[in-house]
Amino acid sequence: MVEAYYKDDLCSLYLGNTFRILPSLVDKQANMIFADPPYFLSNDGISCKGGHMVSVNKGNWDKGLSLEEKYAFNRCWISLCFQVLSLHGTLWVSGTLHNIYAVGMALEKENFKILNNITWQKTNPPPNLGCRCFTHSTETILWAKKNEKKAKHYFNYALMKALNGDKQMKDVWIQTRHA
Repeated sequence: MVEAYYKDDLCSLYLGNTFRILPSLVDKQANMIFADPPYFLSNDGISCKGGHMVSVNKGNWDKGLSLEEKYAFNRCWISLCFQVLSLHGTLWVSGTLHNIYAVGMALEKENFKILNNITWQKTNPPPNLGCRCFTHSTETILWAKKNEKKAKHYFNYALMKALNGDKQMKDVWIQTRHA
C-alpha cells in the first residue's frame, strides 16, 4: 500500500509515480484525480527561470518519445485512472501543446468524455529565448468524466459563481499571483 502524501477527512493526496500509486488504490473509489503527466520537453534546450538561463531537462522521465510511444504511455496511465475513478468521478489533466493533444485522444480512446478544456493564462511566463515563435503563456487543463450513460459528474455551480464575483465561471483562468 502506498502512503498518502497528505490526508485529512476530505481527501488523500498522492505524489509520485502513477504506475506505482494507482494499482495500489481501491478500484472505483476515487472521486477526483488531478494528473500532471510528463510534457516530454527534456530535449537539451534552454529556458529562462528567475531571469537566469536554465536547462529544460527535467529527467529521463520527461525525455521525448515517438508519437506512438507517447500515445501508448498516455493510454496506459489513463486506463489506470479509469479503473480507480468512481462512476461519478472526474479526471483533471494539465499540459501544454507538447502533450495535451495526445492526452485528449487517449482520454477518448479510454472511454472518457471531455467536459471542458480550461486555459490557464500565466501573467508572468518565461520569455521565449529563441525569438522564433510566440511566448508560451498558457497551459491547458482537460476535465473529463467516464463516458458512461449513468455517470453524473459533480459541479458546484453556485460555489463557482460565488468565487467568480457572482458571474459564471469561464474556461479561461488567469493566474493572479506568481506561483
